[in-house]
Amino acid sequence: MLSIPPVLPAKKRIRQAFDQAAATYDEAADVQREVCDRLAGYFEQTGIHFQPKTILDAGCGTGYGVWWLKRRWPCAELILADFAPGMLVASRIHCPQTMLVCADIEALPFTDQRFDLYWSSLAWQWNDPMRCLVEAGRVLRPGGVLAVATLGTNNFPELQHAFAEIDDYSHVLAIPAPERLLTDCQGSGWVVNIWQRQAVRRHYSDLRTLLRRVKAVGAREVEQRRPRPFGRAAWQAVTARYEQLREPEGLPLTYDVVWLIAHGPVIDERHDRNLASLSCEIERG
Repeated sequence: MLSIPPVLPAKKRIRQAFDQAAATYDEAADVQREVCDRLAGYFEQTGIHFQPKTILDAGCGTGYGVWWLKRRWPCAELILADFAPGMLVASRIHCPQTMLVCADIEALPFTDQRFDLYWSSLAWQWNDPMRCLVEAGRVLRPGGVLAVATLGTNNFPELQHAFAEIDDYSHVLAIPAPERLLTDCQGSGWVVNIWQRQAVRRHYSDLRTLLRRVKAVGAREVEQRRPRPFGRAAWQAVTARYEQLREPEGLPLTYDVVWLIAHGPVIDERHDRNLASLSCEIERG
């Protein structure tokens, strides 16, 4: 079984950010809802016809995905997992009869081959996607289905532009190239049904509104926190650089979204060797 190190300080900050955002999340999460809806739409396009008895929503947030999952498979046992207690409390309002588990999706507290469908929308980017892939393979039964939406490396390029000449801190989340996820998925025996990468954009009237919207869904800076807030001059410089990007609709913000749907992995010696190799690579990293 995969060996997971203790929770890192960065992950503690992520958990705190999502706990704090639980009360404002639903009002601000229009992009997150669109991405989840499109994951459901892509699933329908696959033509996969099966009746899962058990479904895991990994990184469930406030439980938006439950609406489609319950409508699609009303008789399935559905379990929601998230490592932010505040999000689980909020999801209880939407999903009063659903089992909730506070857990790190890199180290799920479930037995092997527990689920038929692993569902996750915009959660993997806050974790190590390769660890998440290994855990998904562990908890899925043979022939189970993986349905994931996550982010690519070109997320929030406008913010990167605005802060580029201000300081040396990272103001966007560092995410591994999604092509590696696809390669590891295929190399571990999964059959990929859907692989889509598209930009999802929003526009805002000004920079303060844009940043408030981002923080309202918990997506605040967690990689390299500045020791001090910006001074007035630095803030004005950031604002001026972002204004260079203004479009008729407002200031743009681009999400680099990846959708992955796969079935399997096939349980054979080749898969076992590949999965073990990937697990060892993760442990060494």
